[in-house]
Amino acid sequence: MKFQKLRLGRLLCALVFCLSSLCATAAGAARDDSEQARLDRGDVVVDSQKIDGVTYVCAKEIINEAPSRVWPIMTNPFEFEGKISPRMKSVEVLVDKPDYSLLKCDINIGVLFFIPSISYTVESKYDAGERITFKRIAGDLRDFRGFWQVRPVNGGKKTELTYSMYIDPGFPVPQWIIREGVKMELPRTLVALRQRVKDIYTAKLAPEQRSILASGVVAHTSWLAPQP
Repeated sequence: MKFQKLRLGRLLCALVFCLSSLCATAAGAARDDSEQARLDRGDVVVDSQKIDGVTYVCAKEIINEAPSRVWPIMTNPFEFEGKISPRMKSVEVLVDKPDYSLLKCDINIGVLFFIPSISYTVESKYDAGERITFKRIAGDLRDFRGFWQVRPVNGGKKTELTYSMYIDPGFPVPQWIIREGVKMELPRTLVALRQRVKDIYTAKLAPEQRSILASGVVAHTSWLAPQP
């Protein structure tokens, strides 16, 4: 088992390093604009933030819908399963309360077939309509925590969404390499979430019928109602 973890750590290290090199090349070609200008044109802005001695990767974007329309989708783990996050193979709800959930998640790392899937249990606390704080309490990862932050912008007609994460996989991989990999993964998730919101409200695709209490008791027909 120890040898398998070491091999997995080395493979993950090499993989994330290659991906981070591609990310750095793309970032170098980007225009040197202010954060607000980049957000306004639809970019996902990524940086690092130290909170209580822990360095989180933070990604931020603008979604062209009000927070009240984004919240029911971003808090629904079944919207992530196979949709917003294709790597999420399955999610099982262990505890479901309006301000708290306990979920067991199975994730397919996916790029190299000989790297196994990972499974973990995550605890989430919800400040309705504003923030989700989550952390790993069991499973393959040594440490996994972060938060989602929702902020209304443009007079409440749009949403500024921040997704922050810290991961310690428990493998012998330097934290800076892990952070570079997370800097690639978070924008993918945010872009996919923004597209899912657009698909539901603009293209009128059906939202996921399964949900959790934190998403709020909101009829799907009211989600699709025109905004005043």
